[in-house]
Amino acid sequence: MGTLPKSTLATMQVLVDALASGENNLFEAFPIGVVMHDAAGAIAYLNQAAKDLLGLENRSLQHLGITNLVNICGFRQLNTQHPYATDCLPSFQALQGNATTVEDIVVMRDDRYLILHSQAYPLQQDSDRIVGAIAVYQDITAQVQCATMVAKSATLLGAQIQHQTTALEHEILIRQWREKELHDHLKWQRFAEAVPGGLYSLRVGPDRSMTCEFLNQQAASIFGTSQQELGQDPARVVFSQMTVSDRQALRRQAIQSIRSQSMLVYEWRSVAPDGQVRWLKTRAQAESRQDGSVCWHGLLWTDSDRDNVNREGLNPAAPLAAILRAIPDLIVRADHQGYYLSHVRTNPTVDVVPHDLDICGHHITDYLPPLVAQQQLELIRQALATGLIQTAEQVVPINGKQQYEEVRVVPCGNNEVLLIVRDISDRKTAEQAHENLASQHHRIIAALPDLMFRVNREGYWLGYVHSNAKLDCLPAGYDPTGRHITENVPAAIAQQQLHYIEQAIVTGQLQVFEQTLFVNNRTQHEEVRIVPQGADEVLFIVRDITDRKTAELALKQSEQEKQAILSAIPDLMMRLHRDGTFLGYFRTENTGDLLKGVDDIEGRNIFEFAHNDFYRDHINHQMEAVRQVLDSGQMVVYEQTVPTASGWQHEEVRITPINEDEALLIVQNINERKQAEIALQKSEAQKQAILKSMPDLMFHMRQDGVILDYMAGHDFADLLDHVESRVGQNLWDLATTDTLLAHVQRKMEATQQALATGQMQVYEQRTKVGEILQQEEVRIVPVSESEVLVMIRDITDRKRIEAELRMANERLAKLSFTDSLTTLANRRRLDQHLAREWQRSHRQQEPISLILFDLDYFKRFNDTYGHQRGDQCLYEVARAAVDVVQRSSDLVARYGGEEFAVVLSNTPLKGAFTIARRICEAIRALQIPHSASDVEQVVTASLGVSAIIPTAEQKPNVLIRQADQALYAAKQAGRNNCQCFISR
Repeated sequence: MGTLPKSTLATMQVLVDALASGENNLFEAFPIGVVMHDAAGAIAYLNQAAKDLLGLENRSLQHLGITNLVNICGFRQLNTQHPYATDCLPSFQALQGNATTVEDIVVMRDDRYLILHSQAYPLQQDSDRIVGAIAVYQDITAQVQCATMVAKSATLLGAQIQHQTTALEHEILIRQWREKELHDHLKWQRFAEAVPGGLYSLRVGPDRSMTCEFLNQQAASIFGTSQQELGQDPARVVFSQMTVSDRQALRRQAIQSIRSQSMLVYEWRSVAPDGQVRWLKTRAQAESRQDGSVCWHGLLWTDSDRDNVNREGLNPAAPLAAILRAIPDLIVRADHQGYYLSHVRTNPTVDVVPHDLDICGHHITDYLPPLVAQQQLELIRQALATGLIQTAEQVVPINGKQQYEEVRVVPCGNNEVLLIVRDISDRKTAEQAHENLASQHHRIIAALPDLMFRVNREGYWLGYVHSNAKLDCLPAGYDPTGRHITENVPAAIAQQQLHYIEQAIVTGQLQVFEQTLFVNNRTQHEEVRIVPQGADEVLFIVRDITDRKTAELALKQSEQEKQAILSAIPDLMMRLHRDGTFLGYFRTENTGDLLKGVDDIEGRNIFEFAHNDFYRDHINHQMEAVRQVLDSGQMVVYEQTVPTASGWQHEEVRITPINEDEALLIVQNINERKQAEIALQKSEAQKQAILKSMPDLMFHMRQDGVILDYMAGHDFADLLDHVESRVGQNLWDLATTDTLLAHVQRKMEATQQALATGQMQVYEQRTKVGEILQQEEVRIVPVSESEVLVMIRDITDRKRIEAELRMANERLAKLSFTDSLTTLANRRRLDQHLAREWQRSHRQQEPISLILFDLDYFKRFNDTYGHQRGDQCLYEVARAAVDVVQRSSDLVARYGGEEFAVVLSNTPLKGAFTIARRICEAIRALQIPHSASDVEQVVTASLGVSAIIPTAEQKPNVLIRQADQALYAAKQAGRNNCQCFISR
């Protein structure tokens, strides 16, 4: 819900004044619905367009309030589809003094939904009292549907562009990663060949299988083998040259190193294939991976003298020093408080500290910007607390430029860490280049046309590109290459395209035209561009312009509606600049125009027409009011008197701001206001006459029970008929009997409820006036904060008709469930009862039983005694069965022909079998002669019994099938007996 802008309020006031002037016929020409409510919310007027939109063509509008309007018209909220709240309607808000607008009202008309736009404006008298409201309704279904279609199209296009962009970004990232991986591999390979020892990366899988991800030539030389052999089967080569005890000790130390996340250091004696014995030593760090494997990255060297590691063999410190020299990172040791301990590896390109300065004892805040230093301190705390490597990025100024760096904090003990800083400016530059490339890709994607294809001069397709964003007239996957355009395009469209193909080739110029197709049950407007591509070929570029055409049509209709409204408004309207320049001028014959006969007013200044003192004073007063409106931003209303050919004319001038320097002036002729007041009085008299002719009892009452007005219908039996004068009396004082007192108490309670909630209260009551027993409907409608209108209608006839209809429906329902011959329940009633009892027995896990029985050789009975005697026999058998089955929860039904069924609730098989035997005996006891029977000379029956406790997987037909099998068994056993279904 929104507040109306001042320009809209001014236009609404123009409509209000026109209606007050009696110009009702004017509104009948409007294409929008206009509804006027009085102060109580009842409809005082609505035009034909409103009746059509709201479906009130054939309804009585007398005292039709806002609440009733919502219920009758079926107003619903667009987003939730819930009934529209009355207090959210603009007309309701207008009666509270708020001018508002909404665009979410939905009504059902002619099997389709309409979406309505509604604006409402309060009608005020003496600038403070609200005497009514005017509401305008307009069908905006097409606009909302258009906006929804545009949004869906935009979403689909955005998703496709995002998909293509993501694919391109993924490809770029893969390419950059491969380039970086190749660069790092070459750099690492050069470094590995320079190290005087063996470098390796050994992966140990969850199944203890080993593979070398990397090793240099020196590692293969140590074991006297080739890189290929060592890389293919490192376990065989290494373990074959180790003792069993060394292998076991190495495994134990490796497991301990993984658990403690510490460096693995181990030395052992190796026996080469040529029998030479050497001592080998390794230092390695474990990397745990997500697939459960562990990769050891380490250094291996020979140690010929275990007592002197620095003798002729390779010193362990030497490879480490070589590694540190080859690493391009800055490595610094620091304690837990952020104080530097030493430089492990210097790199002037990334170090903010001069390389020749001793940093030991200095704090990181001494050299780093505050934010960067704070970040590193936090990383140090997290690394020491978790024992895990912490990684972050930072930006620091080095040598006059901003440098991007990656910082890794590696915990080394309880109170010491290594800070490893790497320059990542090149990576950031590459990322920015990637973003620029992605942005360029977005622009290229957005500029692509919807559909492109090549056609030769004769109209044969040479190439066709399907587009997901285009409603293509060709099926997806269909290749029209080599076919003529007339095979897939309507004849008229194809002829037009062939014409422009010839024009493009002959002139060598771009041809642009529009066409309309019917694609996928919708009309599609397209813009076609034909670009010549040589002497015998053109390129088609087709773009969907349906949304643009729809918008143009909507704009055209809106402009036509605006012109129609302006033409129908009887007021003089003008737009004035702050300096008095006319920006717009709209004449009308109904208002005295002081500039009548002057053409080309727009662009001229109002002071040019100050020909005499009257005009000068008139213009000065008007411009003073215009400046006041523009400075305050508030509408100004005043009255003026101007001379006309027929005498002096009284006018009302309304000035409302458009922007900071423009104002709208609306001048209305108010000479007919008095005539409108007289017409209003006549209308009030007519209303009173109509009210008096109504058959209902109505009275206007105050909150305390004082009757302000009283009108009783001529055919209404009035409990207060004995009271001569009711107006001015208190309803409590008229309650002279217990009956009247009860009615008064009920009315006063409903009155308090109506005033408290602002909602109409409806209830029914029974009264007795003399010998007349009357049923009444009472409606209590609040008309102000302390007054209500009470309407009592005689609904005796309606209640009588409703009772008769209800009884007829009950009889009809009973007939639909009863067999007409036996008066038992029919097959339809049996199915419903069995299904209901089946569900109940399943919920309570109780047994349910079914008895199926039919009369033995009953066809012979009909052939021997005739069908009338057969019908009588069926009726007597049905009565006998009903006499046996006496529980109200059980049911005896005619199953079909001479077959009957009995449903027994909460009855086990034993109890059902007892009932079946009693039925069998009761039928035989009827002693109905049956000379054609092979069983006895009287009518007998065969019965099948089944019982079950239902489960969720079973259906009632299981019970019927079992009973039917038991019935078949009874017939096989010689008839005139009962058989139970036994599960085998």
